[in-house]
Amino acid sequence: MDIYLDNSLTKKKELFKAIKKDEVGLYTCGPTVYNYPHIGNLAAYIYWDVLKRFLSSQKYQVKHIMNLTDVGHLTSDADEGEDKLEKAKEREGKTAWDIADKYIQVFKDSIKELNILPPSQYLRATETIEQQIEFVKVLEKKKYLYKITDGMYFDTSKVKKYGQLANLDKVEQKEGVRVAKNPEKKNPTDFAVWKFSPADTKRDMEWDSPWGKGFPGWHLECSVMSQMTLGNTFDIHTGGVDHLTVHHPNEMAQSQAVTGKLQANYWLHNAHIKFAGGKMAKSAGTFITIDELKKKGYSPLAFRYLVLQNHYRSPLNFTWESLKAAQNGLKNIVTELAFYEEPQIRNNEVEIDFYDAVADDLNTSRGLAVVQKMIDSSAYPSHTKLKTILDIDEVLGLNLAELRKKALDLPAEAKTMLKQRVEARKKKDWATADSLRDKLNKLGIDVQDTELGQKAVQVKL
Repeated sequence: MDIYLDNSLTKKKELFKAIKKDEVGLYTCGPTVYNYPHIGNLAAYIYWDVLKRFLSSQKYQVKHIMNLTDVGHLTSDADEGEDKLEKAKEREGKTAWDIADKYIQVFKDSIKELNILPPSQYLRATETIEQQIEFVKVLEKKKYLYKITDGMYFDTSKVKKYGQLANLDKVEQKEGVRVAKNPEKKNPTDFAVWKFSPADTKRDMEWDSPWGKGFPGWHLECSVMSQMTLGNTFDIHTGGVDHLTVHHPNEMAQSQAVTGKLQANYWLHNAHIKFAGGKMAKSAGTFITIDELKKKGYSPLAFRYLVLQNHYRSPLNFTWESLKAAQNGLKNIVTELAFYEEPQIRNNEVEIDFYDAVADDLNTSRGLAVVQKMIDSSAYPSHTKLKTILDIDEVLGLNLAELRKKALDLPAEAKTMLKQRVEARKKKDWATADSLRDKLNKLGIDVQDTELGQKAVQVKL
């Protein structure tokens, strides 16, 4: 099936052509592990999870790499301010290493709750310091670097088409507009590849290097990790739209400087989730975690369903009302599936309609419409609907098979009442049968009388 992706590099929707026939190299910018990931962060990984699942459904072997930034990301993306891990250790009274370990586990737990498949490989920035230093040596040998007071900086004027990813040549380049002011920098867009440790401070994370004791710049790790694992040029690089103007242009520039080749052929960027009138962000204090959703009675899978109703390149305005509607919608789907007969034969035409939707730049909202249309249709037997939708869910990742299984696993009390109701109906004791149905309904159990007999489900997300 032809797959079309909106490529940030070319600003066009393009036919996807893998470098190798049956393989895809996929790199996803991972989290900076200094705090709890909020649902705005996590929505991105839902989108890229669908991308990976869809590519797998089209018989590609996907090698998926994700970095975990546990050093070097300063409070300003433009190499200014304090290292986020160093700042977090002051907040929590732990070492930077302990902070990283804690929030890496929180991140992994969060994506598991959202039924996001883990990458083929995670790499921590601190696990690749030796390789990052070797990469910087190549940059220095090729004369892309210069030294200033706080570190070794990359000279962006030496790279042809620097910033093409974000059309930066069309953006007015003034100090303090795109980046913070630094009078020692040759160009406003120049960035640090190696930062020196402050002379009067002992950092938890610092290493000896040919240029002095310090730590890598934030942009360096992704260039190094992607080259280590996926080669000089790989298929798809994903990340948030906020990476378009600083992180990804810098990453692309230093990779191209070392290899002489384009780092990735397709660059995909997701828009932000908006909440309370602005971008959801830790720095603004406007963020919601998975645990907060659960405490309010919402399933992480309901949030996944909400995200899939939106296109990854469009901002999602999050409200509690929209999440409630998504939870109810997902419950309705699971309830329908639970009443269906066991699957036998899928409908290929419906599946093709679904795949056509997702193949069009991951149009999951259109894909969900295909699912709902099939549920609403009387043209298919229930066992065909079930088989088809469960196959489709291998891409959507809503975990419908498991949710259906749980819905059919009723408590002992309910099973006893259902047996009593069957006996009451045999005796045409409709009053007792109706009374038992009402009691079951109060327990959250939906009862239907079908041609094949009484069926009951209890949907809990």
